[in-house]
Amino acid sequence: MKNGFSVLEVILAVAIFMIFSTGAVMTVVQGYNTNRLGTENTVASQFAAEGAEAVRSIKNRGYSNLTNFNAVGLQRNNPGNYWEFKTEGTNNILAHNNSDNYVRTVKVENVNRDGSGNVVSSGGALDPDTKKITSTVTWNFNSARPETTSLISYLSDWRKPIVSGGPIMMVYSKTTSTPFYRIWDGSAWSAEASAQNVGGNINYIVLKSSRTRNEAVLATLDSNGNIYAQVWDGTSWGTPTLMANVGTTFAVYRSFDLEYEKSNDRSVIVFLPNSTSVDPAYRIWDGSNWTPATTITAPPTTGVIRWIETAQNPISTSNEIAMIMLDANIDVYGMTWSGSGWSNMGVATVWDATASTADRKAVDVAYEQTSGRAMFIWGDATATDQYYRIWNSSSLTAATLLDIPASGGVANWVKLVTRPNSNELMYGVQDAKADLNTRKWSGSAWDTDTQHPEYDKAVENITSMNFDLVWETNSANPGKAWILWGDGAAISKKQWSGSAWGSATTLTGSDDTSFIRLKADLNSGAIFAGIYESATSKTDDIWESHLTGGGTSWNAENTIWAGPISAEPVYFRVDISAP
Repeated sequence: MKNGFSVLEVILAVAIFMIFSTGAVMTVVQGYNTNRLGTENTVASQFAAEGAEAVRSIKNRGYSNLTNFNAVGLQRNNPGNYWEFKTEGTNNILAHNNSDNYVRTVKVENVNRDGSGNVVSSGGALDPDTKKITSTVTWNFNSARPETTSLISYLSDWRKPIVSGGPIMMVYSKTTSTPFYRIWDGSAWSAEASAQNVGGNINYIVLKSSRTRNEAVLATLDSNGNIYAQVWDGTSWGTPTLMANVGTTFAVYRSFDLEYEKSNDRSVIVFLPNSTSVDPAYRIWDGSNWTPATTITAPPTTGVIRWIETAQNPISTSNEIAMIMLDANIDVYGMTWSGSGWSNMGVATVWDATASTADRKAVDVAYEQTSGRAMFIWGDATATDQYYRIWNSSSLTAATLLDIPASGGVANWVKLVTRPNSNELMYGVQDAKADLNTRKWSGSAWDTDTQHPEYDKAVENITSMNFDLVWETNSANPGKAWILWGDGAAISKKQWSGSAWGSATTLTGSDDTSFIRLKADLNSGAIFAGIYESATSKTDDIWESHLTGGGTSWNAENTIWAGPISAEPVYFRVDISAP
């Protein structure tokens, strides 16, 4: 027997050792790679999930923000503390290693459903209330091995009411006897269509949408002095109902207004019943019929009613509507509707017998949204003076002075607007010297001229209401508001930041403008501007601009009608409604 190993045996032993050790090494390396890939997948999945949640937050600010994108990034808006789509967004990259990063994109696309309501990849019918969201993250495991992970989710417009309310609608007058209208579909206005003819050239339009029915009520006052109301039933306009004839002399004043009750959702129209009455009348639309006209005999006013303003109490259980009126003898008086009758709120005498003017709309009323208190406000015969009273559903405060020193003339046109989910109000006044000023009510007090430097000492004219105010309803902009006004050459705009007004800028494409109507949609947060130009404008037309997605960039001029428009005064020939 020989001791030791032969060369062949040594080689064979080494080979066997190499085989087993290589397998062990490969097992260790493979396990390492698997663990590493798992870790990287976890990071990538979390990054993708953040993208999906960011898109959800964009949707929650307004479903209309979900515009279709094939591959776009996301940007965190630090001053506004919200997410937005941004192709070059800085929040699309997450560090991976020295030579590579996780890169995220999101895709937003339409969803189709079959007859059973199932989502299908092809065929079926478009579901306008659902979007497919794909959040994708790519990275390189190594230079030869790219990796991808995706997270798919579906977002629906859950804020859309089960019982659809009335439309977002714009109605306008081409100085003819037929009102024309367009409906907003969430991204654009429909083609022009006609409401029912009312027999005379239309001077004033008031349009309101129902909260619970696909319904809107349109009231008009034409040059013949006829006040008509017609109802949109979701498909077409019904036959106009004649409320009153006030004669041609009073056809230049808006001696009517209408408002829906919050709880019962009935529409109440208040109007001057004839050319000599010192008492207004009212009728109620209950969704099917108009009640007979009933005269309100309580007002102590001594002249024929020229201007009426109404406002809805926002408390869900309330049917209260507040009304303020101004007569030919410059008397001011207010009342409230309880749902069954009118109240003088405990005051049987005229509130002010020396208002600023009877020729212009120098009165308004609006409700604080959380307290349900109504504020009535009007211009007085002293240039800088306006007075207000507050009704808390049981008592009425005394008339209290609001002094605006920058006003060079008496109040001609006033507007009081309500901030959603707040007790704040914004007040605007255009005076007889063409000055434009504002103030904000906090719920307990007015602020001062420090926050409200005068906008303009020479607005477009004094014969028409050249401005309007609106609070933001987009969730990304709580406490912000807008003012737009005709400044003698174009339309200027400013945004209220919550504590002060920003710099004035010009609305793109604007021209000489006499009348502006602003409306914000509570559901989508979109803001709409209906614009009636001055007869001296270059383009001489009616157009609109809108603001969506919580941004600050209004769209370019969108011509609604190419004119020619009316000479001054232009009255109130555009109105916009939203449920």
